This record gives sequence, structure tokens and C-alpha cells, in this order.
Amino acid sequence: MRERDRPTAAGEHRAKTTEEAARIARRLKKAGHPAPLGDPTSGVMLVVEPPVGPRVVDALRRSLDSVGLNEAHVFWSSTGLLLEALLAAEPSVLAAIGPEAAREIDDMGYPLVRRPFSESAEGEWFSWTAGAAGLRLPPLAPALDDEAAKRRFWRAFLALRELSPAGGMGRT
Repeated sequence: MRERDRPTAAGEHRAKTTEEAARIARRLKKAGHPAPLGDPTSGVMLVVEPPVGPRVVDALRRSLDSVGLNEAHVFWSSTGLLLEALLAAEPSVLAAIGPEAAREIDDMGYPLVRRPFSESAEGEWFSWTAGAAGLRLPPLAPALDDEAAKRRFWRAFLALRELSPAGGMGRT
């Protein structure tokens, strides 16, 4: 095998993560849950609380696109597979959308947590673990029908702009 044909460590890690995410997605589908969205190797993972329906998915996709993060990995809470998904993706940024998602993240016993989501302010970055930033966001479903909830969600969600290549800090 020539040197240039050998797989790189990064390529092997990406393939392993993609394969594990596909396995988790198959388990979700079999259990009747929606499939995750985005790229599990993007470094950015959002965990969304129920209810998850077409309006929530569409609004989230449009919101991510507007801040330049359409590749972010979106996973649904209350599936029983969140810890596996986190361990597979190893995100450098984790956002909890809604208090139920934040509680589920806090309750799963993820190793080396520096600060739980429940102790963090909405829309403000914090150090979740040594290698991952956290962001707690308001729930999305109420924002679909209530203007005040929509403004609250959007103000907090705009913190994600920092992650897009054109947005600023490039936290990932």
C-alpha cells in the first residue's frame, strides 16, 4: 500500500463515528423515533426536547441554515440513546434545546462534566467539559406559535452564529 493510500487517523475516526451514528439511527427508526439530522462528525451537536414534529424539524433546519450551521448534528432527547450518541459524536459544542433536553443531559452521568446545563444561563456559553462548550437554549416548540417565545428562542439561538466560519470565534 502506498503512503497516500493509507487511511489517516482522522479519516478512520470520521468513518467510525459515521458508522456508529448510522447504527444508532437504525435503532431509533426501529423504535419509532425520528432519525437524527446533520453530520455527527461536525463537532456541533444539538439535543432537542419533545415534541418533535415536522414543524419543529423545519424550524430548526431553517434556524441552523440562517446561522451557517446546517451540518450540525441534531439529536432528539427522550429516545434512551442520547449517551450513546454523545459518546459516538464526541462534540466540541453541545447545545440543549429546552429544559427537558438540559435535564436529560445532566441526568445521564456524562464523565468529567464541569458545569451542568441546569446551572447555566440561557444563551450564554459555558464550559460543559474540558473539551466541550455548552449552550442552553429555550424550547423550540412554543416559539412556533408565540411571538414572545419566538424572540426568546431566537435571541439565545443567535449565540450559535459564533461557530459558523463567517460568524466569529470559530469555537469548533
